[in-house]
Amino acid sequence: MKRTIAAALYWLAAIAIALGAYGHGFLGVRPVRAAIAASTLAPEIVRVIWIVWYFVSGCMLAFGAILFWAWPRLEAGSSSRSTAALIVGVFYTITGVASYLYSGGEPFWLLFLVQGVIAIGSTLFLRSPQGAGRT
Repeated sequence: MKRTIAAALYWLAAIAIALGAYGHGFLGVRPVRAAIAASTLAPEIVRVIWIVWYFVSGCMLAFGAILFWAWPRLEAGSSSRSTAALIVGVFYTITGVASYLYSGGEPFWLLFLVQGVIAIGSTLFLRSPQGAGRT
C-alpha cells in the first residue's frame, strides 16, 4: 500500500511538472505579454525576456520527461536512475523556497516546493529496500 501511494505521488509530481510547461508557456504568458506591450523596454531586452521565458517552459517539460524516464527503473525497485529524479526534486524544492522568500511570501511559489518535496520523498521511498518491488 505504501508503495502504491509513493508511486501515485511520484506520478502526480511528474505530470504536474511536465504540465507546468503548458501553464507557463501558454497561459502564464498572457499577463506578461500585456505588461511588455505596455512598457517601454528596448526591443533587445524584450527578445531576451521571451528567450528566457520559453527556455523555462522547455526546462519544465524536460524535467517532467526526466521523471518519466526514471520511472521504469524506480518501478523495478532500482536506484539506477534515481539521481536524475532527485536532482529535479532538489531543484524544484530550492526554487520554491527561494522564490517564496524573494517574492515576499507569494504562496504560488509553494507549489514548486511541494512538487520538489513529493519528487524527492517518493523517489527515495521507491528506490529503498522497503519500497522495492511491484506496486
